[in-house]
Amino acid sequence: MGIHLNDQAFITAARDMAALKERNQRLRDKLERMYSNLTKALDTPAGHAIEFTGRNVLLQPIDDMGKVIDLTSKTLDMIIGKNGSKGIYYDKLFDEYEELESTLRNKKTN
Repeated sequence: MGIHLNDQAFITAARDMAALKERNQRLRDKLERMYSNLTKALDTPAGHAIEFTGRNVLLQPIDDMGKVIDLTSKTLDMIIGKNGSKGIYYDKLFDEYEELESTLRNKKTN
């Protein structure tokens, strides 16, 4: 019995995460431009107050999601490797698993 990973699934997930990261950034840029245009239209002291508080409320969730996407992307890159290099994320774990499995198998035969 062994652990088998679907390398293609990790590669697909990494590619999809990279695309999601780009879409998230485009959404943030678009919302920031929209918000900037709105506050310019409200060029009053009240409009400036809205600009300060509203920008944080509007953009902070997008920024937070970007951090999650970035961390997930980095983890996937570590798993699959980058630029043709083999990922090292699970190598030690699998070595330890195989060693444990071998030890347990040997104990059963003794």
